[in-house]
Amino acid sequence: MKENTDPAVVMRKTMAKSERVGTNGGTAAGLVGSYDQVAERIGRFHESGIETLLLQFQPFEPEMRRFAEHIMPRLRELRCR
Repeated sequence: MKENTDPAVVMRKTMAKSERVGTNGGTAAGLVGSYDQVAERIGRFHESGIETLLLQFQPFEPEMRRFAEHIMPRLRELRCR
């Protein structure tokens, strides 16, 4: 598979530094850790100008609900600072 991709692609360079599990390198964004750490990381993405993140939840419904319950309130709190 690697021989069929452009070696200049940023994801390839990022994944070469650290093997991580995730769809299309999804965990390379660093959205792992405590609820506070994940919210702070998303907040830093927003501060740098990133307005949209494509997230994947597995299993979808319970993890999406957990994100909504624990991460979204922290993000709202960060925005109010």
